[in-house]
Amino acid sequence: MFLLAPFQFDFMWRALIGSVAVGVLAALLGVFVVLRGMSFIGEGLAHGSLGGLALAYALGWNLYAFGSVYTVGLALLIAWIGRRRRTRMDTAVGIVFSGSLALGVLLISTIKWYTTDLSAYLFGDVLALRTQDLVAVVVVLFLVAGFMLLFYRRMVFLSFDPEGAQATGLPTTWLNNAFLALIGIGVVAAMQTVGVILVTALLVIPAATAWQVARSMVQMTAIAVAVALVSALVGLYASYYLNVASGASIVLAAAFIYGLVSLVSGRRVGWRRSLGMGAQG
Repeated sequence: MFLLAPFQFDFMWRALIGSVAVGVLAALLGVFVVLRGMSFIGEGLAHGSLGGLALAYALGWNLYAFGSVYTVGLALLIAWIGRRRRTRMDTAVGIVFSGSLALGVLLISTIKWYTTDLSAYLFGDVLALRTQDLVAVVVVLFLVAGFMLLFYRRMVFLSFDPEGAQATGLPTTWLNNAFLALIGIGVVAAMQTVGVILVTALLVIPAATAWQVARSMVQMTAIAVAVALVSALVGLYASYYLNVASGASIVLAAAFIYGLVSLVSGRRVGWRRSLGMGAQG
């Protein structure tokens, strides 16, 4: 059968689990990325991480481990510059990611050839996921899910009313830094599925799709996860049967769903203005 035939191969099971895990973690993070207007930060971390990946490759270190640490460092550096140097956040992102991206391009230009390890992170190849890659992605998913379970209401409060959250004594700086760090780790985890160039789309498009039709934060989160899962599955089958790039297939599927929802939903969401409704779901 069309749906079952690919799964006679072990690599397809790894790809399926990896696609689902990446879709869920991207949606969980993406909801708050979209609500807080942080899409450019995701883009900056994705492209800036290229510097860490290239450096790890040049030194013969583990790409995923070093790339995660490096990208978390970029996220915290962006937060520090924006907070301590009185620099606008988008300016801080531009400075940090441009410098790191330049480092990555410089290092890659000195490498005469590179293996499929680096290529997978650059362009995405869900069918090439290894067991260790899958374990890393699942660990990141549980880390993100755990954070959301513990701090979901506080993150909702912080997203809708930053000044009010700070006034009530919430550890806003810690929450912001932790969330930025999770974006950094999540970006690296998703790279081997969709690649550096398209990873931000996986963060933004499912959440933006959900934003158009959801009536509460809980609904938005659930719909974003559903859109991400459908997109990941469609991209997985397209990659297998059509022999096309998995990352591009997943993102195109998500973009198609977004366009379809935009056409059938002319409603303007007003619940965002109500913190009470958003927090209660």
